[in-house]
Formats: sequence, C-alpha cells, structure tokens
Amino acid sequence: MSRDQDGLETRDRLLAAATEVFAEVGYRGATLREICRRGSANIAAVNYHFRDKEQLYAAVLEQAVVAAGGGLAQIEPDPADSPARKLRHFVHQFLHNLLGVDRPVQLLRLMAHELVEPTSALGLAVEKAARPLQEILNPIIAELLGPAAAPALVRDCAASVLSQCVLYHHSEAVVRRLDRLDVHDPATIEYLAEHVFRFSLGGIQTMARGGPSAVAEPETARRSRSNGRKRS
Repeated sequence: MSRDQDGLETRDRLLAAATEVFAEVGYRGATLREICRRGSANIAAVNYHFRDKEQLYAAVLEQAVVAAGGGLAQIEPDPADSPARKLRHFVHQFLHNLLGVDRPVQLLRLMAHELVEPTSALGLAVEKAARPLQEILNPIIAELLGPAAAPALVRDCAASVLSQCVLYHHSEAVVRRLDRLDVHDPATIEYLAEHVFRFSLGGIQTMARGGPSAVAEPETARRSRSNGRKRS
C-alpha cells in the first residue's frame, strides 16, 4: 500500500470513528482520545488530516449532510402540482426522511446535539441542512397564502409545519410513552403525515382568508430581524 493510500485510509477511519462518537455524545462530550482509539490512529493523525477537533467535527457534519442529500431531492415537489398537492408531498416526504427506515440516523443525531449545544459549525448545519428545506417549503406556503401575504407570515407558517414534523423525531421517546405510537412504523408515518398535512393546510387557508394583517408581527421582532441583516 502506498503512503497516500495509507493516509486516505487513516483519514476515513478517523471520520467514521468521529461520526460515531460525535453522534453518541455530541461535540463537547467527545474526546480525541476516544475517536483515535476507535479509528486506530493517533492524535498526530488528527492534527495532520483535520488540524484539530473543531475542524474534524465540521468535516463529519458536512459529510453527514452530503450523505443525506438524496433525501432532499425527494422532498422537491412537482412544479406542475397545485400548492396543496405540493404541501402534501413535502410533508409526506419530509416525515419519511425523518422517521423511515432509510432516515439519515447519524445526521439526525448530530443535529439533535447541535440544537441543544450549538457549536461553531451551526452555520454550516443551517446553510446545508435547514436552509434548503426552507427554500423548498416557503414558496409552497407563499402560494397557499396568496401574493398579499407578508414574508413574516410565510416564515411563521413554514415553521409551524416543520415543527409538527420534527416533534415526532425529537420527542420520539415521549410520544411512545404517552400515545404508544411507533413513529417508525410505515403505516404510522403515513397516518401522521396525512394529519400534519391536513391540519397545516386548514391553518394556512384560515390565515389566507384573514388577509395580510390577520396577525401583526411585533415591532421588536421586526427590529431584531433588521439588525441581524445589518450585522451579517
């Protein structure tokens, strides 16, 4: 085996080991010693291939996002469909991606840790995982609300749809105990997806009938968002 091949194998072993450890205990709970032990490597190899723990974590997160990229393509609706059919497709595919047998388990675990204890890699997670979802869902919501809808209303309706979906992933243990639901059962996923779709569609249609000023965004929220854009 050549030196380059050996180096690539070491890098791959470290990435695989780091993915396991970070997914299990999060960034702050992970140690390079444990990662190196599982990856049959030493600290010098981490320094050589990734520079430090922070860069190794960023590489793990990016690799997990790329590996899950196929699921994002499935969520894209048919442009020819009606807004309601687009929303139904989005909800069903998103829930299957979160709960189905082919769900990106490692990425979901990494994101769960990132939400509880954000790291410097949060920006990468937002841009590569969260924003693409938003860019698919927001236009669907905007179509359903109509051209007079304020951007804040589009944003908040999209957040409500996503929140219903991710509840069954983030609160799986609670849902199992409260409602005896196996959220990974295919029939249950279909049932939950149809409920989320119908509930969301009804809520969005009600908001649309209320007109653009049905719910006014607080001035403090507008100022905070405006200040955030200026800082970025």
